[in-house]
Amino acid sequence: EFIPLDPNEKKGAVPTEYPIGYFTSATGITIYTGDAYPQEYHGNAFVGDVGGNLVHRKTINTDNVVYASVRADQKTEFVRSTDNWFRPVNFVNAPDGSLYVLDMYRETIEHPYSIPVEIKEFLDLRGGHDRGRIYRMVSPNMQRRPPVNLGAMSSSELVKQLGSHNGWTRETAQRLLWERQDKSAVAALQDFLISCENPLGRMHTLYALDGLQALSVANIMTGLSDKHPRVCAHAVKLSEPFLKQHPALVTRLVKLAIDNNPHVRFQVAFSLGEVDSEVAVTGLAQIAMDPRTTAEIRTAMLSSCGNNADQVVAKLILAKEYLDAPISVEVLTQFAIIIGSNSDIKPTNNLLAQLTLQGLTPNVQQTLLAGLGTGLRRRGSSLNAILAADTTPAELRQQVDQLFARAADIAKTTSSELQRRIAAVKLLAYANSQTAIESLPALLNPQSPRELQLAAVTSLGNHDPQVATKPLLASWRTYSPEVRRSVVDVMMKNSVAIQELLAAVKADTIRRSDIERDKKQLLMKHPNATVKAASIELFGTEVSTDRGKIVAQMQNILEFDSDPVRGLEVFRKKCSGCHQVGKIGTQIAPDLSSVKNKSAADLLIAILDPNREAQPNFNVYTVVTLQGQIFTGIIATETSNSITLRRAEGKQDVILRSNIDELISTGISLMPEGFEKELTPQNIADIIAFVKSIGDSK
Repeated sequence: EFIPLDPNEKKGAVPTEYPIGYFTSATGITIYTGDAYPQEYHGNAFVGDVGGNLVHRKTINTDNVVYASVRADQKTEFVRSTDNWFRPVNFVNAPDGSLYVLDMYRETIEHPYSIPVEIKEFLDLRGGHDRGRIYRMVSPNMQRRPPVNLGAMSSSELVKQLGSHNGWTRETAQRLLWERQDKSAVAALQDFLISCENPLGRMHTLYALDGLQALSVANIMTGLSDKHPRVCAHAVKLSEPFLKQHPALVTRLVKLAIDNNPHVRFQVAFSLGEVDSEVAVTGLAQIAMDPRTTAEIRTAMLSSCGNNADQVVAKLILAKEYLDAPISVEVLTQFAIIIGSNSDIKPTNNLLAQLTLQGLTPNVQQTLLAGLGTGLRRRGSSLNAILAADTTPAELRQQVDQLFARAADIAKTTSSELQRRIAAVKLLAYANSQTAIESLPALLNPQSPRELQLAAVTSLGNHDPQVATKPLLASWRTYSPEVRRSVVDVMMKNSVAIQELLAAVKADTIRRSDIERDKKQLLMKHPNATVKAASIELFGTEVSTDRGKIVAQMQNILEFDSDPVRGLEVFRKKCSGCHQVGKIGTQIAPDLSSVKNKSAADLLIAILDPNREAQPNFNVYTVVTLQGQIFTGIIATETSNSITLRRAEGKQDVILRSNIDELISTGISLMPEGFEKELTPQNIADIIAFVKSIGDSK
């Protein structure tokens, strides 16, 4: 939220149903690094908002590796203008230590598409295109300094400027040193690394030496011993090219793996990935076991393990105190997934051998085996394929089979703790199909807890559809709606399985209404031509394709008496699988609080014609793997190695890029067309009222 100068008076506007005073066009986020303002401004973030005609300021807490910011100016803003043409779009840290503001200066800042035609004809949309301005923000008593010509300085003089408290001066001096490539500055830089009192200056000096290709192991050791942790962290980063040839540096980094400062530990977690050695493995294991390790540091550590992940696990499973910590299950799972995803089979075999060591609890064994199975599946392989390989010792195969047999016993033992049974069921996703089929279908009955049934469905879906599909469909009529959704979900990943489901629908063994609308919509966009044709034949006439006509026919909904409390119940039943409000639902689709200020007419269009203005980042994608498996969902995250698809109820799939055959945009959103078939007009009116009421109780 921002605080403009009386927006109604300023804009000549009358009060409307839309609240004014929230960022809609934040621009030019800049960290102040100058020295002309009081100390409390140093490191602040400055943000322009062209719609609010203001400059906002935030203080930033950098104590942890994830920064947090809070409003700096209470009940006001750093700059507020009565000039509606004032459009601050960017900022620059200036040579004199102040901050310059770039003002686009336009009468109209809104996109022409968002302005109604009847208003647009009265506006000059280019008004102000020749009037851009630059402002210098100064304090009342600030004296302008004489300009300093850094370009005229000698290289040794530039070295001293690295210690300036003005960020522009430091950065410019370092740039000039790099551009000159004057090796005569090296000795001065090495001396300045020790004598400079400003930690920022010492950090710049390290990088200046690196830029001159003169950074030495001794310089890095100096940086690693720096009394300021942020200088030390930068020295850790700069050490990376030297680690393979200088074991002493690796040993020093391992000592820093337990440093008191999280920024140092964070960088060490990244940098140890640059070297393949037993010492580095020890350091990574220390970070994994450190109770201070946050999710971000843990991610850095995992990214550094690579081909050594099995060696790190070998150290972790010997640490009983660590295995007793609740976080160990999550971390060991992540390690096992990394190992299984590795195309090199050796780490997988090493982990399988470690699984059978005496002294490991069944919980740890199941955790590692399930994670390994997940990783293998991501790259198109499976535990069965690994165990059947000639390179796998028969004894190891027998021991792993015993683990699966034990899991099957636990899964069907009703007296066992529920969470233990669920873990066993999840493990059976990676067992041989015979073991899975003999134990999992028996759990698909109303007497089994809901969570156990859902886990059994997911695990069965991981097996050959030739043997798993019939058991999944056999008890359809006894399934709850949630279990039915899960069955359809897993069957949609395989063309053979989904054709059996469609055949059951066609034969009326399964009612058409049992298949939810979003699934029908995806099936009619299926990449398999046979599945697509069968789906269109079954479901194609259920919903009118002329969504504009439907919207026009249902305009009278806008005049209904509506109730947001009733709307909450509609939301809970029909929308919470993809939307979240407070603690209700799952946040996959757009945040509803971001659309609460839309008119009721706009919200009606969004409900009845969801693909008219669907945001591209919420379009559904289909991934076909090299093995023919099919995954659908919105792209939640992408890395250089994988894509994560997320779908209703927060379910997600991670697919390795190396295992992708096709990646196709369906051109539709997760929200299905045809909600008017599932909701009454009163339901729609109530859900609109609910969305518009979000946050009113605050």
